[in-house]
Amino acid sequence: MVTLKVHDIMNRRALVTRESAEAIKAAISSAFESTNEIALDFSEIDAVTPSFVDELVGSVDKVVRRAHGQNARLVFLNVPTRLSAKFAAIGRAHRAEMFEPASGEWEIRKSIAVDRDSAF
Repeated sequence: MVTLKVHDIMNRRALVTRESAEAIKAAISSAFESTNEIALDFSEIDAVTPSFVDELVGSVDKVVRRAHGQNARLVFLNVPTRLSAKFAAIGRAHRAEMFEPASGEWEIRKSIAVDRDSAF
């Protein structure tokens, strides 16, 4: 698993815009070239918004489908908020399963080997 520190990429404490998610896409794209498991570490991040998460999950979908046909796993570590029904609904909109296996951790999974045309 490759771990990317979001604060090091963004140098911001609040991620509220779709543009913020787009900026992280390049780092995710590069990491998914060598692995099918990535952890985004949100240490030092105080807030994320639904629009940021929506854009991020949507961006990852495209990157994963281009990178490889294996099962992909994306983990958010040290998330500054709980995985609410609102955030879980964003995952479902992208046909991904989002769950919170531990406090401060979100996991997002989608098997792209079964249906390469489906979202992440």
